[in-house]
Amino acid sequence: MAEIVVEPFVSFVVERLGNLLIQEHKFLHGVRAQVEQMQKELSRMQCFLKAADARREEGNELVSNCISEIRELSLDAEDGIATFVIKVALMRRGRIHHMLKRYFCIFSEARARHMVGLEIEHINEKITHLRRSLKTYGIQPTISSGESSTSTTERVLQLRRSYPHIVEEDIICLDGDVKAVVDHLVNETKNCRVVSIWGMGGIGKTTLAKMVYNHNDVRHHFDCFAWAYISQQCKTREVLEEILIKLISPISQKEKEEIKKLREEIEKLRLDELAEKLHRVQSDKKCLVILDDIWEGEVWERLSPGFPNTKTAVGSKILLTTRKREVGFYVDQQCFLHELRLLTEKESWELFQKKACPRGEEFRLSTEMTVLGEEMVKHCGGLPLAIVVLGGLLATKRTLGEWEKVSRNVDYLMKGKGQGGVPMEIVLELSYNDLPYHLKACFLCLSDLPEDEDIRPIKLIQRWMAEGFVSLPVRARVGEVEDETMLDVGMSYLDELRHRCMIQVGQLTNCSGRVKFYRLHDLVRDLCLLKAREENFVKVVLMGEDSATASSSLSSPTTIRRLGAYCKDNRNVGDNRRRGQVKALHIDETCNLHHVRSCQFYFFGNRLEDPDWQRIKSVFKGFKLLTFLDLENTRFSAERHGPFKVKLRLDGLSNLETLEGFETDKFDVRSFSTLTNLRKLGIVVHEEDLAMILASPSLSHSNRLLRYSSFDIIGSYQTREEQSILRQVLGHRHLHKLGLIGSLTELPLPDAFPPNLTHLHLFTDGIKEDPMPTLEKLPNLRRLGVRGEWTEMLCSAGGFPQLIHLELWEIDDVEEWRVERGAMPSLLHLQILFGGRGEKLKEIPDGLRFVTTLGTLHIGFASQELKDRLREGGEDFSKVQHVHSIKFDG
Repeated sequence: MAEIVVEPFVSFVVERLGNLLIQEHKFLHGVRAQVEQMQKELSRMQCFLKAADARREEGNELVSNCISEIRELSLDAEDGIATFVIKVALMRRGRIHHMLKRYFCIFSEARARHMVGLEIEHINEKITHLRRSLKTYGIQPTISSGESSTSTTERVLQLRRSYPHIVEEDIICLDGDVKAVVDHLVNETKNCRVVSIWGMGGIGKTTLAKMVYNHNDVRHHFDCFAWAYISQQCKTREVLEEILIKLISPISQKEKEEIKKLREEIEKLRLDELAEKLHRVQSDKKCLVILDDIWEGEVWERLSPGFPNTKTAVGSKILLTTRKREVGFYVDQQCFLHELRLLTEKESWELFQKKACPRGEEFRLSTEMTVLGEEMVKHCGGLPLAIVVLGGLLATKRTLGEWEKVSRNVDYLMKGKGQGGVPMEIVLELSYNDLPYHLKACFLCLSDLPEDEDIRPIKLIQRWMAEGFVSLPVRARVGEVEDETMLDVGMSYLDELRHRCMIQVGQLTNCSGRVKFYRLHDLVRDLCLLKAREENFVKVVLMGEDSATASSSLSSPTTIRRLGAYCKDNRNVGDNRRRGQVKALHIDETCNLHHVRSCQFYFFGNRLEDPDWQRIKSVFKGFKLLTFLDLENTRFSAERHGPFKVKLRLDGLSNLETLEGFETDKFDVRSFSTLTNLRKLGIVVHEEDLAMILASPSLSHSNRLLRYSSFDIIGSYQTREEQSILRQVLGHRHLHKLGLIGSLTELPLPDAFPPNLTHLHLFTDGIKEDPMPTLEKLPNLRRLGVRGEWTEMLCSAGGFPQLIHLELWEIDDVEEWRVERGAMPSLLHLQILFGGRGEKLKEIPDGLRFVTTLGTLHIGFASQELKDRLREGGEDFSKVQHVHSIKFDG
């Protein structure tokens, strides 16, 4: 029987009802007593629900139906009260008009209060009846002896450890596999254009592909690299676009504007032009393209025009991962197939220990726990993902009693499965059932994401916060924990989901090593979708589908509170006449959108034109209680610049903690002063708006709430007044990232920069003197990008102690560059881009040989002479022979 995810929703409703009683007391006059009674009834019900949850193994459908009904009742109650508060607030806003309208509003408010009072009383009676029913079934209220949400969070915070490199995580006995695949990719005598790694889901195909992708021999052999996730829902044009962008972009991250420009140019190509350009790139250079998780040969038919065959390629290769053996042969009859095997019992136990007993923790398995663990691992059948998830589950358990309980649940779930049972399903269900209440709701929020969608931490946590799934521990609310925020708590939730292996690290940031985004394994996603459907957690609808079998209408007899809308562009991407439009979403009479609290909108196409947006916007008119709306993946046409015709105002968002993507040419800067509770800020500001931004309360030196800010400032910094304003920016201790775009004639002194500055980009004109003696003294600088007009450059011994990434742009005027021994001791990535005017730098510094940490060197638009000096056998090769990857562009 599926577990009923209801108790967390009741908990959230109880808390939010309390907040409504405090914050909206003036609107709740006349129904306050009923609301307080409802809050008490639901609080009593929580104790019954915890006891009912313990009975799930008995498979009692009556209990299941009761607590499902309680969930809907509690949410209906909150919706009714919230709707009432909004209605009264709107009516009172209009009372200043004519006397007749005033009396009508008073009458309408009294009628609304009477109706909501009756509704609350009706719901209270139902809750009381259901509580009695649970008693009838022998379920008595209990106070859970398990960990609370708060204590679990505290434990996870204590267990937090730095993330290992993604490629090295959860690996066991893959050396031989790596060697075999790498050999077929780099050995030209093999005459092998395609290598296919195949095997069942969860066996480690993607893990092996990542190890190969990052292997030193592979990085040295190929000129360009691209990784594409294919999946079952392959979007042909998007895949080809991403591959092309990765192959023609530098190995280091380009500036956002350059990437944006490149993407816009590619989007203008017809599909046949796009395929031809991609084909040509792979014919001219040695390229390695990884097609991860390709399911059908038919998918390759759509992608193949962008790939050369062995006769036209100059050594480009394709590495694909698939669950089907025949897919590799479909791509190329001469394909080298590499099948991954299941792990042996010994290998399985070794992998399990890595997850259940992470390094760095003082915890050892007892003899009894070892016996139980070995028996449970056998149920995994040698499947790595099953072992990893089971290990992640048991990593949260520390006593023999807890391990015995998990073992009993494994035995229970195995009943009726026989020898042909699927261990992955069993282990995943077990791990899901073991999630704390608050994490079940958080996990199910992933169910409306498209397949292979990147899960960005901050964005996901913001949704959890908007839906009320994240709350501060009591000790933080009373001020015992200084500066702890809901964002901190949300990050701990993500940590625990990862610790339990319910989500996987997708990519780490280059500099900080923090997680850039997470991913769901497709088998875990299947579980998430299954549980979300069982609990009516979310409704996913398709818009604009041509297929008659696709659901382009929204029809449901049940209440919808979360909506995921996938909108497909029906236009022929190769036809400039733009035939067809996005179909409107049909809403029939059984569908009620008034209860929708969150909506994720995904548009799969090039640009959303105005008529399309008007159709889609009609759906949003039904939202009365919306707290989270995501339109980020929607790209609007150049003629509207999005759904907003005027600058956005942010008035009324005084509780907002995180604001990123704030651009002063799109937002009304006057409303910025109302944001008094900011903890994190990312802003792009033009110089004419900078003084007003700096004068806001959020950026005052007395404000200790703001922890992190990122400024990109566009303008000139030459006059005394302009330099004074720049010094004000630098005076903020919370400034971590700074970008200056424009003209700057003189750098401030080192002690003028904030101590926490980690990222600095100076895309400016006017600096004639070497900036390195100033910038190398910044103690925490990790990433630096500068554009230069100076002639000499010196990196001193001990300078740039934390620098990881250095980008030098358009340094054509630099004649001499010296690097002393001991400079840049942490440097990993170096990018040198000349401006094409003919560089005066004839050789790279000899001191680079002492920067032993350097892993990648990228040089763009250099003379042939400089390239020849750096190639193997050249005069300067000894200076960089320790560098793993050297790449030339232009």
